[in-house]
Amino acid sequence: MRRYLLSLLVMSIVLVLAAFIVMWAAPEVFIVAMPLLVLYFAVLTLVQHILVVRGMSRSPKTFVQIFLGTTIGVLFIHLIVLATFLITTPGQGRRFLIAFCIGYVAYLVFETVALVRFVDREKKKRQQN
Repeated sequence: MRRYLLSLLVMSIVLVLAAFIVMWAAPEVFIVAMPLLVLYFAVLTLVQHILVVRGMSRSPKTFVQIFLGTTIGVLFIHLIVLATFLITTPGQGRRFLIAFCIGYVAYLVFETVALVRFVDREKKKRQQN
């Protein structure tokens, strides 16, 4: 878990730095929500990972239920955040949507790779026992 947290922190710092580079290089494109999106995605990814890893320790049926449930729950949260931001600040909608999609894809790839690695480690542990 420590390695996961460190990787998540490093990736989040890189994305925050990328947001500040956008602020410096192209201030007309920057919106204040860009660095906050990193925090949003990092927290949701961490919570989702913790729940899924706990579900893995139980039966495979429970894991599938927890994985699908957290995935659907996170997608609904994303939908609510997107709709709320787009309704309240329509002038920044396109830039926010692009930043949101970049963050979503980055954290989706990160979480997928982390879960695959975790499952591989668990298989190796079970084979050794």
